[in-house]
Amino acid sequence: MPIRFLYVDDDKVEQLQPLIDEIIFYSEGMLEIEHIQVCSMQTVKCKFLDECFDGLIIDQKLDAANELNETVDYWGTSLAQNLRTEMIGGGIPTSPIVLLSNEDVFVKYYNTDESAHNLFDFTLGKTKVSRNTKYAQQASRVIVALANAYQVAREQTLPLVDTGGKPFDLLEPLLKWDQSIFEYTDKRFVEYASSKSADVHTLVSLILNSLVRSAGILVTEEMLATKLGIDIQASADWNNLKLSLEPYKYVGAFSNLKDRWWMSRIEDWWYDNYEGSQVIRGLTANERVVAIKEITTLENLVAITPKYQNGKQSEKYWVNCIVSSTPLDPYDALIANKVDLKPWEELLYLDAETVFNREHSPDFTVHSDSQKKVKSLYRRLTDG
Repeated sequence: MPIRFLYVDDDKVEQLQPLIDEIIFYSEGMLEIEHIQVCSMQTVKCKFLDECFDGLIIDQKLDAANELNETVDYWGTSLAQNLRTEMIGGGIPTSPIVLLSNEDVFVKYYNTDESAHNLFDFTLGKTKVSRNTKYAQQASRVIVALANAYQVAREQTLPLVDTGGKPFDLLEPLLKWDQSIFEYTDKRFVEYASSKSADVHTLVSLILNSLVRSAGILVTEEMLATKLGIDIQASADWNNLKLSLEPYKYVGAFSNLKDRWWMSRIEDWWYDNYEGSQVIRGLTANERVVAIKEITTLENLVAITPKYQNGKQSEKYWVNCIVSSTPLDPYDALIANKVDLKPWEELLYLDAETVFNREHSPDFTVHSDSQKKVKSLYRRLTDG
């Protein structure tokens, strides 16, 4: 059966149908979205329950009259708060809520209201969905993945909470891990996530935002290549190497959004196959690639070359600039601010040239610990 979302928006359905169709199209038949105009909160609740929807999509600004010329006196965040309260009380099954609103509304009404940020599992901009194919594809995947994750948490995790399940068992339905992965996963994440197992909304949001969409425990393809020292574009055997690392991919909740690997398993693979005594992080990109060629017999792998050619850039790459994606040794990088960074998450980094040219603004700011070294680092890397 397709996943069904109830979409509450004050606009008329003929105005929203192209937007709805765009999201549904990329779900490949897995998603249905039914739109209703504004009505009482009780009516929204009853329709959601009676017709067994899997989740809700809500607009923020709900001030236009419906087809009966009726208006409501609440915002999307107020509706979400009411529904979350019902879910906590058991009046509604705990379900995902997505905010879909115009970008100017985000800036004016949502971004400044921090109390509303924990109500929604994900936020989407209408203009981006309608104009950006890649964004629309990702929006569709996130909505489907949220519904699936909530269902797994409700049906498989919650019963284990009631019987006093251990952390490995509580998180296994969502993370699809084995004992080896569990053993080497940051215990701060394990303890925090398992402590939230009875709160489906918090647990699912934590996995999406502080595990899957962050760096540290998991790594994306770009991060993986950097940590292995490999230039993806120049390496004809990159896809063959990925195939050999397939057993170490993350296959849990939200794994459909983008390929990710368990970094602890990649390090295990290195320890099991590398004949030297050095940890992979302690080697230059060229040294890593030489070793990987010997391990895999894949010859068409090329090491990352330094962006800065004066010989003062470290080639022990480990992170990527959050803006330019430039591979960097943290020694040659600037730390970016990130609000509420969890202890198990990797810091965000910026390339010195990106900051010097102000290409990071307004999306990112330099952390106070790095602000004093911007000019000196840029001069060292660029030879003045």
